[in-house]
Amino acid sequence: MPNTGQLHWDHRDGRVAAVAAAIAYSFWVLEIVLPGAAGEQGALATAGSTLQVVLENAHRTAAILVLVAAGLGMALGVRRHGRALTVSWVSTAVFGAASLAASLFSGPCVVSTDVSCASESLAEGVAGASVAQALTAVLAVLAALAAVVALAVDRWSAADRARLLVVTVAVLQVVAATLVLVTAVVVYASSGDGASGVALGLLERFHLVTLALWLVVAGVLPGPWKKTPVRAPAAVR
Repeated sequence: MPNTGQLHWDHRDGRVAAVAAAIAYSFWVLEIVLPGAAGEQGALATAGSTLQVVLENAHRTAAILVLVAAGLGMALGVRRHGRALTVSWVSTAVFGAASLAASLFSGPCVVSTDVSCASESLAEGVAGASVAQALTAVLAVLAALAAVVALAVDRWSAADRARLLVVTVAVLQVVAATLVLVTAVVVYASSGDGASGVALGLLERFHLVTLALWLVVAGVLPGPWKKTPVRAPAAVR
């Protein structure tokens, strides 16, 4: 008799995890409705506020969900799809691990992938800021960028009907990641902007939107999760 109590994972779990992670990375929109959260001047959350607690927990949960999605994606026959999809899932796993690691550091930055806040806090000597947090945030941004670009390459080579959508999302993330990294370098070189630990709000929100779009696309599209059928050898006549 089959063991009905045995835990069984399939592509549906991975797809749900990817979409759920996208939702968690979008929790910054709660700043509109939470008491005391609206009207922040560039910061995603005030230290000690309800929004800060929500965002910290949401991003930590999102990182774990990304790791689950990446693990299942790699386990479902990606090697048959080609190198691009393998690179995408491996990069996704690196993104999840780096995001989770960054979220465990103590410091003023609410969003683990916020390179601008990490570099600014480091430049201004804010308590809790560290080089390790800044480097893991940079790694997370670069890993997410590699994942979405590789996914776009894979879907384009597979002639997926949604390939233009994936390419568009990849282009948006290229723009967002470039702006975030360049701005972080400028802020660090100029020793901050005078406001200790303040995330550069609009830019970080834009990057979070592109991250959410990528994870939704990765979760909704069936192609990255399906095994490519193995063709039977042609009969010899």
